[in-house]
Amino acid sequence: MLSKTVLIIGGNAAGLSAASQVKKIQPGWKVIVYEKGPYISYAGCGMPYFLQGIVSEFEGLLELTPETVVKDRKIELNLHHEVKSVNPVKKEITVKNGGTVETIAFDYLLLATGALPSRRGIEVKHPFSRRVFTLKSLDDMLEISALMEEQKPRRCGVIGGGYIAVEMLEAFQARGLETHLVHRRDQLANTFEPEISAMILEKMKEEGIALDLNRDVLEVAEAGEEIIVRTDKGDLIFDFVLIATGVDPNTAFLQDSGIELGIKGSVVVNKQLQTNFPYIYAAGDCAQTTSIITGQPAYVPLAPKANKEGFIAGANIAGGNEEFAGIGETAITKFADMGIARTGLTQEAAVKSSFDAVKYTFSTSNRPRYYPGGEELYCVCVINRDDGRFLGAQMAGPLDGVKRIDVFALLIQQKMTVGETFKLDLAYAPPFSPVYDPVILAARLGRKHI
Repeated sequence: MLSKTVLIIGGNAAGLSAASQVKKIQPGWKVIVYEKGPYISYAGCGMPYFLQGIVSEFEGLLELTPETVVKDRKIELNLHHEVKSVNPVKKEITVKNGGTVETIAFDYLLLATGALPSRRGIEVKHPFSRRVFTLKSLDDMLEISALMEEQKPRRCGVIGGGYIAVEMLEAFQARGLETHLVHRRDQLANTFEPEISAMILEKMKEEGIALDLNRDVLEVAEAGEEIIVRTDKGDLIFDFVLIATGVDPNTAFLQDSGIELGIKGSVVVNKQLQTNFPYIYAAGDCAQTTSIITGQPAYVPLAPKANKEGFIAGANIAGGNEEFAGIGETAITKFADMGIARTGLTQEAAVKSSFDAVKYTFSTSNRPRYYPGGEELYCVCVINRDDGRFLGAQMAGPLDGVKRIDVFALLIQQKMTVGETFKLDLAYAPPFSPVYDPVILAARLGRKHI
C-alpha cells in the first residue's frame, strides 16, 4: 500500500494502542499522535491506589514513556497539542499549541479523546478552587496528593455513588481522613443491584465512612479554607471535596463537524469502529458501543474496552477487517476487604429491554465449611425466563471469590442457559471452592425459576 498519514487525537489507552498497531502492520506509514496534556499511556485505574499509598511510585503508573513511543515505535508524538476542530470533508484538523494554530491533513483519523468528568448539574461557585477535585487525569491525582501531603486535611467529602467514589472513599479513609459519602440516592449507582448496594453501604459504615445519603447536591462553594456542600437537606462542611458523579465523552469539539454523535454525545461507530466517514475511526471512552446482550447502542467507558477498541481500530486503519463484539459491562472493584463485581444487566435494565427477567439471590462459602479461610460469597443472578439464559450477575464477598464474575461474563456473552451452565465441568478442590462451585450453584438454583 502507498504511504499514508494517520492522525490520532489522544495519547492514552485507545490512541497509543491504535498507533502501535498501525506502525506494526504498516511501518512505512506516518503516524502522528496529538495529546492535549503532558502524559501518555498511563494506568488511570491505578490512581486511587496511588492516593491510598498502595502504589508508592508515580512512575509506576506510566505504561509507555514518550521516548519509547518516538524512538522504539517510530510514532510522532506531540504533547500539549489540543485539537480544536475536525473537517471530515477536507480531511483536515486544526491544532493549537500555545499561541500557534495550524491545519494538518490526514488520510485516516482516529478519535481517541476519552471522557471528561461530569458534574451532573452540580454548580461549583469557584470552578478553579484547589479544594474541589475530580479524578480523571494524572494532574488531578497529583493535585489531590499534594493537598493531602502539604495541608494535612482532616475531613473530606466524596460526591457520587459509582466505582471511583467507592475506591476513593477507601483511599481517603485509609489515609486517616474523616470521610463522607454524599449521594443523591439511598443506594449507590444503579449499576449495582439494591442487594449488593446495601452490602457495600453496610461495609462502609463498619469501616467508619459517614453516609450522607438521599441528598441532592445543589452547590459546592469555597469559604476560606473550607468547602461548603449545599444540599436539599442542609449544608455539609469539608476541608476538600471530590466530585465523582461519572463522565461524559470528550467530544464537544466535534459538535459542528458532521461526525455522527449518539448517547451523551459519544461518537457513533460501526463494528469496525468507523464513523459515518469511513476514513475516520473512534475508540475508547469517546465512542459509543453496542450491548452484547440487547444489541442496542450503549455508552460504557471502561479500560478494557478502550484498549481493545484501539487495537482493532489500528488494525483496520492499516488494512484489516476486525470487529469489536460489543460490551457486557463487566466490572470489578473492592472496598476494604470486600470484593465487588458485576456483569451484564440488572433486573431493572433487563425489564426495560423487554426481557422476561427474573432475579434470585443466594449466599454460599468460597470454600467448604471444613476448610480454613472460608468466607460468605453473596450472589445476585438475573436470567431470562423465556429461554433460561443468564442476563446478569453480581457478587460481593472475598476478593478471590468475586473474580468468578469472569465466568458469568463468558456465560452471558455465549448466551448460555442455566441448564447448559449446570453441565460445565469446573475445577474443584477444597482450597479453592466448595464441591458446588458458586457458578454451578447459580445454575442449579436458576433452573427453579424457568
